[in-house]
Amino acid sequence: MKKKDIIALAIAAVVIVVGGSLFIKTRVAVSENRLASNITKAVQNKDGALFLKQFSKDNQDIKFSDIGAQSVVKDLHDNATDPTSEIGKIITDGRTVAGTKVDYTFKVESKKVMGLFTSYYLTTRKSPIQVTNYTGYGDDMTIKMTSGGKNQTITKSQLSSGLFPGRYDFDITSGGTDDGSYWVRVAGDGGPIELSVTEY
Repeated sequence: MKKKDIIALAIAAVVIVVGGSLFIKTRVAVSENRLASNITKAVQNKDGALFLKQFSKDNQDIKFSDIGAQSVVKDLHDNATDPTSEIGKIITDGRTVAGTKVDYTFKVESKKVMGLFTSYYLTTRKSPIQVTNYTGYGDDMTIKMTSGGKNQTITKSQLSSGLFPGRYDFDITSGGTDDGSYWVRVAGDGGPIELSVTEY
């Protein structure tokens, strides 16, 4: 191999390594500033999908997390008394956003990408929902989640496994005669929430 070819090959290798590193650093790894920016953008646009993408894969995989995330950005957008442009920074600093319906608990964690770059993301804790039936009809209940324009049946077991932060609305029928609308707000602190079903 000629010296000129060796130099060209070496330059190409350097370009690939540097280019690949820059791509990982700017596109794959998420800096704290970029995380804050993504959160702010999600709140400003009421974009629950973008907000959810800032969380760990485990958090994203919590059943109905898309519903919760959408309600969180709506609450942050509509009710926060802190400036919307500062919400991402407030959350990544580990502080609580003022004015929301509940004090959401989010934590910033990090991981190494390709062993070189630090990438930041959010985590939260799901809260188990304990449904208690006070209607006198026993435990024969049909629970439908109505949040987000959906109308899907959900089991007590799914609720007890825990929900992502946010507001969730339900229509509950017990004994086939009493229909009631209920809701819970999950803060992300992991604490259990009791949903009491009463006779109307």
